[in-house]
Amino acid sequence: MKPDAAQEPPQKSPLILVAAAVEPEARPDVADTLEARAWVCRALERAGWAAEAWDITPSLLASPEGVSGHLEKKRASCVFNLFEGFGNDSGAEHRFRSLLEKAGTPCTGNSAAVLETCLCKDAVSSLLRGKGIPVPEGKTLLPGDSLSLLNDLPLPLFLKPLREDGSVGIDGNSLVTDRDDLPLRVGEKLKFFPGGIRAEEFLPGMEYSVSCIGNGPYIVPAVSVIDYGKWNAGRPFLDYGSKWDPDSPLYSLTPEPTEGTLKERAVQLASEAGKTLGCRGYFRTDLREKDGTLYVIDINPNPDMGSGGGFLRQCREGGMEKEDVAARIVKLAIENGRGGKEQW
Repeated sequence: MKPDAAQEPPQKSPLILVAAAVEPEARPDVADTLEARAWVCRALERAGWAAEAWDITPSLLASPEGVSGHLEKKRASCVFNLFEGFGNDSGAEHRFRSLLEKAGTPCTGNSAAVLETCLCKDAVSSLLRGKGIPVPEGKTLLPGDSLSLLNDLPLPLFLKPLREDGSVGIDGNSLVTDRDDLPLRVGEKLKFFPGGIRAEEFLPGMEYSVSCIGNGPYIVPAVSVIDYGKWNAGRPFLDYGSKWDPDSPLYSLTPEPTEGTLKERAVQLASEAGKTLGCRGYFRTDLREKDGTLYVIDINPNPDMGSGGGFLRQCREGGMEKEDVAARIVKLAIENGRGGKEQW
């Protein structure tokens, strides 16, 4: 005789571990992931999963057996990966993902190989250029390199750290309009970022941002544009403060939805760039315009998932609530972990 259903033990919900960096005196961009983790946990629980926060600390990452042991103990169905590295160690991002891959646990977002590639700006530029995707002219400088390497690049030049994300190292000294200023500006940047800097032709036009979701082909909820000519903020680019410092004059700048031919071209280039780099799950592509031509300036394979961030804003503009976004991202990760095939 079948027992009364009311007396049967309840089905246990699949567990999702939501990973984020936790470190003392974290930079604003690192600490912001904790707000994202809170809403992601709530959204996953409403969707029927069990969600549990997982603190990724420097000491934990220094002990690979600690990571694998936690995964073995929890037997999670998936890791929702909000970990973007530490304030002094951006490379921790792809090393953590590599440990998850070795353990065989499905994980949201992009692979360790994609995260590592996208962290290196000259590698991304080279790969995209090789596929005919427009990128700014640029050169990489390491400590000790001659500034003559930049002689063929037209002014103005834009200087950015070679291996950082989240606009780290982007400030008022990043834009160089006078070649006589290059020795001082380059020297200052290399002092703080001895791993190298990337000097690129600065593109003066509008800036586009394209959020993509999927394992290929991608869904694009919306495309945003910044027309710097409409803002009197003193500089025609977003710096670190514009994203993380409420006192920055650019902090209140909100990109606007866009339509038209350049939107279609931005979507095309973002999709081609993602395919070239092997992006899966979700990512964001940034582009700038010069003389009517769009150029890819950055690929973020692990974009900010904070409620006020650009990725979720574009999802909302495209009619996707954040709860639906979180659930979709987990399902894509599980599909990918089961050997989901490319659909291109």
